[in-house]
Amino acid sequence: MWRSHDSSALTAVGAIVIVIGIPWEGRAQTNTQLWANFTVNWIKSHRVTMGVDAEPKVLVSAPAGDAGWATLDITPSLEYSRGEWFDMVGELLVGRTKQTDDLDSSELTPRIGFRLHLLSNLRHEIVKERRPRRRLVLRDLLRLEWRHLYYSTEKPDASTIRLRNRLESLWPINRPRITDDGAWYLTADWEWFIPVDDPDERFASRQRVRGGIGYRRNYAWRLEARYVWNRSRNTIDDPFTSTDHAIDLTMKRVW
Repeated sequence: MWRSHDSSALTAVGAIVIVIGIPWEGRAQTNTQLWANFTVNWIKSHRVTMGVDAEPKVLVSAPAGDAGWATLDITPSLEYSRGEWFDMVGELLVGRTKQTDDLDSSELTPRIGFRLHLLSNLRHEIVKERRPRRRLVLRDLLRLEWRHLYYSTEKPDASTIRLRNRLESLWPINRPRITDDGAWYLTADWEWFIPVDDPDERFASRQRVRGGIGYRRNYAWRLEARYVWNRSRNTIDDPFTSTDHAIDLTMKRVW
């Protein structure tokens, strides 16, 4: 039998997922994208995890007259766990984007930040994995990124600093914990991208909502499928003028 706080937690997760379906900007220009993530993690010890993420994206449909694009980002990462509540995170994104037939761009973006586990974790002494104490997983990921953008034309290179904050939730469907083998689970998150300066870039200020389902086959393999909804604007003071819809497919391998 579920406890009352478990039922309340499930209601909270459902509320986050429902947010995805709200028609926030009826007048915004929309497009559809397909994303994929191939992630490899090495859990070196109870404290240190190393990873590499490859993320290709492609535009599937857009308003008439908009140029097509495709991008590939490679992001090595290093995480350091401090106790049951707190992780330090370091990342270095290296990306290449075909923006139009005449313009390509490259990106080099170091990131630093921390992940706060709002419900604490326990370490597994055999496989070094951190496992949640409760069914519901709530965590917040705050990152500061320094973006460097380089263009294939005479367009001037650009640099900008941006703050990102993502609130994440996960809920197991058929197992007591999301870290149990064979577990199916719901996943939902909300992220806000906030430029610290005034970058020479369209749509640097964003809000993103994702929701979907995941499957953990075993310790080594996990699969996830999400729907992604973005809305973007040029500056914090401007209205949101662009909306993106994407399907995001993820495969993760853990050692």
